Formats: sequence, C-alpha cells, structure tokens
Amino acid sequence: MTTAKILSLPRRPKTVKRYLDIVRYAHGRKQGLTSVAEHFGISPATVINASKAFGMTYEQIKQRRSLPEIKLIEKHLAAVPDVDPRTVKIVEMYNSESAPTLEQIAHHVGLTRQRVHQILKDARRKGLNVTRRKPTMGHWIERCKICHRMRDLAVRQPLMTTRSIGYALDVPIWKVYWHLEKLKAQGLVPKHFGHFRSERIIQAIKLYNRNPSISAWKLGRRLGYKNLPALFRELKRRGFGYLLVPRVKADVAARKLEVFEGVPSKDARLRSKTWGRKTAKRVPA
Repeated sequence: MTTAKILSLPRRPKTVKRYLDIVRYAHGRKQGLTSVAEHFGISPATVINASKAFGMTYEQIKQRRSLPEIKLIEKHLAAVPDVDPRTVKIVEMYNSESAPTLEQIAHHVGLTRQRVHQILKDARRKGLNVTRRKPTMGHWIERCKICHRMRDLAVRQPLMTTRSIGYALDVPIWKVYWHLEKLKAQGLVPKHFGHFRSERIIQAIKLYNRNPSISAWKLGRRLGYKNLPALFRELKRRGFGYLLVPRVKADVAARKLEVFEGVPSKDARLRSKTWGRKTAKRVPA
C-alpha cells in the first residue's frame, strides 16, 4: 500500500481500526456484503467505505489471497495515537499558560470534572504531552489572583512599602509578606518591591534621583535624617545601589571647577596652607 493510500484513511484512528477489522474479517471469505454488515451490526455502506479506504472494492478484498496493506495500516495506527479532537483541545487548554482548573475546563467543554480528569489520564497514557503541575513552594502562582495583582502593581509602582501594597490590594499585611516570598523566590518581582518599611526612605530615594544638584547630606537634613549618606551606603552594601542615580562627588567637581576657572575658590583657599604666604608675597610693599 502506498503512502497516498495511507494518507487517504479517515482522520480518526478509531474509524481506521473499525475499517481494519471489517477488511480483516471479509478477507478470504465468500460471504456477501450483507452478511458481513450483519456480523458487525453496521450498514452495507460502511463495509463499502472500509473497502474504499484500502483502495479496492469489496469483491477484490474477497478474491485476494494476501493483503500486505493490513500490516502497513497497523504500523500507521501504532504511530498515530487514538486521540479525538476533543481530547486534543482539553490537553491544549490544560497545558496553556493560564493554567485553568479542571472545573473551568469542564465548564468550557460541557463535561464533568471527573470526566476531564479521565480524559487527561487517557491522553497521558496514549503518549500525549500533558504537563504535570507541581505547586511552586506549595503555591500555584499562575492561579493566584493576589499574585497576579501584585505583579501588575510591581510593574506600575516598583518602589512601595509592604503596608502600601496591602492597602492597594486590600489584603492583610501577613498575606503580602507570604506572597512576596513566593514571587521573589521565582524572580517574578524585583527584590526591592516591598523591601522597605518606611515611606520616608522611599521619598528620599526619589528626591535624590530627581534632583542631582542636592547632596545626600542636605537632603537628609531636610527630611529629618541624621546620617542619610550612611543609609545610602548600607543600601549599596545590601545590593540596592542600582536604585540610586550615580553622581560625581562634590570634592571632585569643585576641584575640576577650580582648574577650569584658574582661580581657587573660597573653600580651596581655606584648605590650602600655602595660599596666604603666596598671596602675601604678591602684595606690594
């Protein structure tokens, strides 16, 4: 049997199996078309369709001594799993990124939850790729509504305290800590999201990045910090230095300004020990 004849077989493997049983039974028998149809409890038209699937008539099937096409079709059936379109649809829904529950799939296809479970089990046994869902640290992030809302909030406002996240999502603070731990373990939210407990330090970071002319010390005095530069150094030590916009140190900028202008500034004169002596020599007697 040629490849074209194999491809002309019905799409459903169950129908191909039924045609194969009919042809195998009718081969080499001198029974009529009606008797074969009564044996299987089908109509004579189905027997004719089974003969056409093999590329021959019913009379030719009866007269031939051997049918090598049967082995070819058996190999074809072994390579193609017996899966109907509904099973393929259910498996695709189950493997999708939205990860719907069995109840949601059952409601969509009009079946019960137990029947959907049986179909997935049979599909896995037939060799289809059915993902095995394992909870992420005891929690399914894909199904959690709080996790979805928290990830959207992290995109819009990455700098927030845990209390502000709880107010925005209208959930208790302990739930915020618990879900943040699961999300950060998978790297789904930035590590600074919900890390700070004070709104004042977040305000200091935003003002420091917004105004590059103001120093950390002056900004700290304005916000009531005794030593804001030390807090910023601690942030860098803990790996949060990327939150602060890098800037040139004040001393280096002042020195560059002095060299550019060619005249020492007032602070530079005070720091210089020899400035008074040099200027004294220049003063006329």
